[in-house]
Amino acid sequence: MLSNERRLPRFPWFALWSLFCAPVFFAQTCPHSNIYKAPPIEEVLHANSVEVIFRSAAITGDTIVPALLRLSKPGMSVDSIPGAAQVSLARLGDKNCLRKLEEELNNPNTSYLAYPKLVRVGTNEAVAMLMTYLRAHVSDPAPSWSDYLNDMRVELVVAVSEHLQIGPILQNGNFSSSPPDWLTWWLQNVGKPITLSISGDFRDPYLKCLARKVEWGFPDAIVDMARTRDSQVIPVLRLLARWGNPKRRPFVLTTLQGRAQLGLAQLGDPEELQTINKELDLPGFGSAIEELRQLGGSVAVTTLIDALDSSNFLSEYKGTPGYQRVVNEHNQAIEDALATMVIFPPETTITPETAKKWKAWWEKNKDTAQFVKPPVGTYE
Repeated sequence: MLSNERRLPRFPWFALWSLFCAPVFFAQTCPHSNIYKAPPIEEVLHANSVEVIFRSAAITGDTIVPALLRLSKPGMSVDSIPGAAQVSLARLGDKNCLRKLEEELNNPNTSYLAYPKLVRVGTNEAVAMLMTYLRAHVSDPAPSWSDYLNDMRVELVVAVSEHLQIGPILQNGNFSSSPPDWLTWWLQNVGKPITLSISGDFRDPYLKCLARKVEWGFPDAIVDMARTRDSQVIPVLRLLARWGNPKRRPFVLTTLQGRAQLGLAQLGDPEELQTINKELDLPGFGSAIEELRQLGGSVAVTTLIDALDSSNFLSEYKGTPGYQRVVNEHNQAIEDALATMVIFPPETTITPETAKKWKAWWEKNKDTAQFVKPPVGTYE
């Protein structure tokens, strides 16, 4: 029977995905060579956050194993130092740790602790263990409707989709939270490589290290991958922009896909820029405007100004009641973004003539305009 009496609070370790990283710990950044200097064992042993453990393991790999072995302890939460060490060892290929996690998963007293750790391990083998567990318990008596969100089966598949960005996708582009849907998806994918693997696509040691960090759950490293402007990065960013996102959900910078989309735009990828341009004329135009605002510079400003009073904007709805109101909202959203992107913009009071003023100003100043520069920092 599936135990619902003890459940893990909703994954605090998703804070690792926040846009801004914590202060850099020793050996927390990727080296620009194949030489990985392991952090002193005492510093790892006295780490005060799981982020330090995961990040160090992602960068230095096997060199950190001696410290992880001393820290690892079964039956602990993924948010604890011992639990993070156990997860890191399993992800680095320690078969004993992975076997112990499977035992914890199949023990009703520890399954609620084990499944978040296996999600964080995030390998094909770990996902297979989770799906095997789900298949064994999918027919267990369902909890009452009021306890639906406490159903560990649902929590498990939601955690996999949120953290690994894999699973069955509904017509609306979102992941299903239905365990039967997941079992159907698993039957179609069993034996296939399904988890993110991009580090093997790079030869450069710095890019390879950044890619490992993305694989380990540090998507901020995508920002630094794009900043290298290396041609090897573009196909990987394209893969990341589509990862778990075949229908291209609206741009959100704090997501894996959003960072990849912005990285492609920063690298001048024609496919990404064309897609943004098309999205400006669609109902979800707000996300395209935000991506261009984040991009900044002449290309982004030109694209936004060209979109003002665009004849292609929702053209199928022209002449319908309320169309002009939506056009005005579209223009205002663009004008609001433009006002934050250029230094010394024209008068920005919103009037029916504002779009024409922006177009006239840009025609006169496009060769001399100064742009607000996005803040530059190291995100990895």
